[in-house]
Amino acid sequence: MAGVALLCACHKSENEQIFDKLDRVIAKKHLYEERFVRHADSLRRELRAAGDDTLRWQTANRLFDSYITYNIDTAARYAGLMHNYADATGSREMKFLSTTCDVSVLIARNNIEEAYERILSLDTVGITRRMRASYYTQQMVVFGRLASGDGSEARRKAYADSLFRLRHTRIGFDGHSRVTRQRMYALELMDLNRYDEALEVLLPLYDPAKYNSRTLARIAYNIANAYYLLGDVEQHKYWLATAAICDLQTPVREYLSLYNLALLMFEQQDMERAARYIQCTMADMLACNYNTRILHSSQAEMIINQAVVYSINSRSRILTVMINIFMGLFVIIVLLLIHTLRQHARQRRTNAQLSAVNAQLSERNEQFRQLNDCLRDANKIKDNYVFRYMLLATQYLGRVGEYRGELLKTAKSEGSEALMRKLRSPSDVDRDYRDFYRIFDETFLGIFPDFVEQVNALLEEPARFPVRADRTLPTELRILAVMRLGITDSGRIAGFLNCASATVYTYRTKLRNSALGSRSDFETRIKHIGL
Repeated sequence: MAGVALLCACHKSENEQIFDKLDRVIAKKHLYEERFVRHADSLRRELRAAGDDTLRWQTANRLFDSYITYNIDTAARYAGLMHNYADATGSREMKFLSTTCDVSVLIARNNIEEAYERILSLDTVGITRRMRASYYTQQMVVFGRLASGDGSEARRKAYADSLFRLRHTRIGFDGHSRVTRQRMYALELMDLNRYDEALEVLLPLYDPAKYNSRTLARIAYNIANAYYLLGDVEQHKYWLATAAICDLQTPVREYLSLYNLALLMFEQQDMERAARYIQCTMADMLACNYNTRILHSSQAEMIINQAVVYSINSRSRILTVMINIFMGLFVIIVLLLIHTLRQHARQRRTNAQLSAVNAQLSERNEQFRQLNDCLRDANKIKDNYVFRYMLLATQYLGRVGEYRGELLKTAKSEGSEALMRKLRSPSDVDRDYRDFYRIFDETFLGIFPDFVEQVNALLEEPARFPVRADRTLPTELRILAVMRLGITDSGRIAGFLNCASATVYTYRTKLRNSALGSRSDFETRIKHIGL
């Protein structure tokens, strides 16, 4: 028991030391930011002095890597410059890597669906190791966000399975550094609930003599998560603080370490540290313009702010009771009152800062609300298109029934010769079918205006379709349009398009054989157009 008590005391001492170091790093945060600005200015001078577009692209890429976790808008600007320089050189690798940088910006702005489409649009045939490494990295982030998103349980599980397979692939990919492959292996072990083995891999990796502070921050954050899954709260706090120190010293403004540590301090009733850490996190998230982190931090800040206010009110009530009971101990009460007033002053300053941040968050939430209103309007438009198609389809099918009734009446009243004359005359049904498919094409292209272009992006060059000026679809594209609406059975498609099932099967086989990339999931990719 004495040994256990001594061990706990050592852990507590280590945690207090790391928290003191973290407080000092937060106090000197402006020095690390000044160092970052000097480094960025040096790279900008190199960019202006570069003699060719290849060197300019390389320097712009270094600036992008510096800013992607520091300021999203600036990083997006350098990603645009990278595209310009890549187009000037004609280098496929530069264009590919510029696109993966665009994906990073979309992820940072929480445009995960668009990032997913950009990842799928990349041609990975014959790419270099550097291109594949960047492709794998961005794909993992996208799958991770989709797996934790708001979709259905089956969809989230599918993305989680894809993430697990991709992580396993990255472990054996020699285009990644050793430390990246080791981290991927440890994450795979944690997915398999083998947390002790994951720590055996991660702990030796944390070596400040070998790696820079950004790499050390990633390693420390992974170690903290492993201890959290093991239920070791003290070690979890220690490694979160370590990761936060490395993040602030890099410096980066997009991080989770200090945010999670603030929530943990709140749970353990350490309100002062929780408020200080969340203030630092919020300041960095707003400066970085990282939308997802801003949302998380604002929610945590409101919780902590409420807890701090509740703590102040509780102390005030206790103070009132003590005054009533211990009236004779006036001197002690005065000292306690002075202490409480100081606490109030400190909390008022904290609340003033939180109020300013909340005002900024309210403005951003209003922007999000306006964007959501636009999306709801777009959904209403789509609903109207679908209703129009269903109404017209019902009318046309009713007219076919009426025409059939007329034929039966002619056969009964005037005989077979009159019926044959009626059948040889121009068919209203044929005209109705033409009108029906014309309206179907207009309606479908109204919902998915770039459907032809997106299908062409999935096909080889010889098999691509021209965009018709009359906004009509050939039979092959009409088959794909029906599949995009959820009808996948060849018989049902043939009945819908008034053609033979063999014709539908032939067209589907031809389109699959002309697909870029994997042919087996061509029709699945068709179903995701417009998502």
